[in-house]
Parts: sequence; structure tokens; C-alpha cells
Amino acid sequence: MVNYCFKWNYADNAPGEPLTEAQARVKHEAGEEYSAVMPPRSGAQSPTLVTPVWKTGVVVVTFLDNPGRKATEYTFMRKTEESLFLARAHMWTYPNDEPGLRLADAIAHETVHYREDGYVKRVIKNKVDRTQETIEYTDVPIANNWEAIPAFGDYRSLARFERDEQVTNRIN
Repeated sequence: MVNYCFKWNYADNAPGEPLTEAQARVKHEAGEEYSAVMPPRSGAQSPTLVTPVWKTGVVVVTFLDNPGRKATEYTFMRKTEESLFLARAHMWTYPNDEPGLRLADAIAHETVHYREDGYVKRVIKNKVDRTQETIEYTDVPIANNWEAIPAFGDYRSLARFERDEQVTNRIN
């Protein structure tokens, strides 16, 4: 079952402002931000959040870790009237399992930028070692980065954590 809200409250690990399905549908049709709160994926305890903002052509999918913190986030960009492209992924690593840690408390952060031509750039920041590494790849298969624009409430495909990524052809 999908529930809806406006903004997720990370401090409480709960919907910020719960919305009815009808209220979320109105926001959807107006292109305004709302979040679909999906059931936890297999092996997880916290929900997955799908946040479309159709006015800007962006859909953000947030995977919470078991303590309820942002762990992974996918950003899809509208490319056509029918399709979205996974353009960016963020991953955060925290020092422990303490609930309520903020993004600033993460000890590592990785950002992966994807382009439609198969170019991928990874930026890995490690706050403990005080390092940043940038790695670029070419000719990366990106077929799994494409998604059909979903109908209201049908976010199962977007909310897939495993995207079957195969990163090859490292440049540096």
C-alpha cells in the first residue's frame, strides 16, 4: 500500500504532513511536490520515498536505511513526455546506526552522475580521511537508467533499488 505526504520528517522518521490519496493526486496533476511513501523493500525496515515534482521534471527516490536516515537517493530527470532518465545517485555512509544522524554527520558521500551517452562520473568524498576521488567512465550501459513516466500511484519500477548497473571502461 502507498501512503502520501508533503515532506518527510527525517528527525521523526515519519511523514511531515500526511496527505490523502485525493490530496496527493491534486498535487500530482498540478505538478506540485508530494511524496509517495512506499513499503520497505525486501530486507529493509524503513520505507522508500518517491517524490515527483512534475513542474520541474524531476523525481527523487530516497532509500532510507534501517535507522531511517537518507542512505541512497536517485534523481530522475524527465527527458521526453514518456520517459525519465536516472541522472544522479547519492550514497551516504554514517559512522554508526544511531537514528537521527543528519547528512552532515555522514563520514562518506558518493555522487554518481550519468549521461545519456554512457559517460559516468563518480565523486567519492571521505570525511575521515579528508580525501576526494573522482573517477570517470565511458561507454557505460545505461539502458537501466531509463524509466517510463509512471501513472499516479504506480511507482514500483522507479522505487527499485537494484538497477543492474555495470560500470566498465574506467578512464582514470
